Amino acid sequence: MINLPPDLITGDAAIDSMDVTDVVSKVGTANNWSPTKANEAEKWYRRFLFLTKQEQKHGQPVVAVFGLDKDADLIWHEHITRTKQYKIDSASIFGKGQYLDHTPTTPPNWKELLDAANALYLKKWHEIPPYANICCI
Repeated sequence: MINLPPDLITGDAAIDSMDVTDVVSKVGTANNWSPTKANEAEKWYRRFLFLTKQEQKHGQPVVAVFGLDKDADLIWHEHITRTKQYKIDSASIFGKGQYLDHTPTTPPNWKELLDAANALYLKKWHEIPPYANICCI
C-alpha cells in the first residue's frame, strides 16, 4: 500500500493502491513539471480511472470516460508503455481480463461526451480537470 496525499485518494482501493510513482516521475521530468504540477496530473489520472470504473457496464469491455486532463493523458500514455504493470493495474481496477484501451479519437458527438464527463467530475469532486479536452476513449 502506498501512502497517498489526501487529494489523490479516490475512495477506490484498487486505484488508491496503484503505484504510479515512477510513471509520474518520468513524465514530470520529461515535461519539466514542478512537484505540484505532477501531483495535479496524477490526481486527474486517478479520478479519470475512478469515473471510468464507475461508468463501466457489467460484462462489457471497459470504455474510458471521454474527458481527460491533457497532463493526466501524458501519464496514461507512459503507464501503458509499462505493459505488464498496466495490465495488472487494469485487471485490479476493472476486473479480471479487463484492459483499458487507449484510442485517440474525436467522435462527432465529442462535445456531448465531454460535457457528460465534466458533469461526472463535478458531481463527485465539485471541480473539473483544468484541461479536460483530450479526446481519448
